[in-house]
Amino acid sequence: MRRNNQRGLSDSVPWAILTPLILLVILGSIQIGIIAHGRTLATHAAIAAAEEAAQLGAGPEQARALATSVAAAGGLAEVRVAIDMGPETVRATVTGRMPTFIDVGQSTVNGQATRPRERVTRP
Repeated sequence: MRRNNQRGLSDSVPWAILTPLILLVILGSIQIGIIAHGRTLATHAAIAAAEEAAQLGAGPEQARALATSVAAAGGLAEVRVAIDMGPETVRATVTGRMPTFIDVGQSTVNGQATRPRERVTRP
């Protein structure tokens, strides 16, 4: 008499449970990496804008254009740049949205940088 081996059926049940969990971990890691890249990109765009605006005789429009081009080149969407030019320092804030697989409200990133303004001192 021959027995039916049902062992293969019972081995597929754990894989049916583990496969979605493994995919969730992999896709979650990729999404976290994309958001981290977006934060770094926003910070670098803010640094570029602050350095541009801090130069002697520079205006905020050139700094905004530079920050927007740096952010757009890296993949940031809906970029907003705010330049605050004080008498001693320049502060640049870049905000944008990083496209992700599943948007759970964490795709908005921002970066900020402050630089001292260049000035001429008379002896």
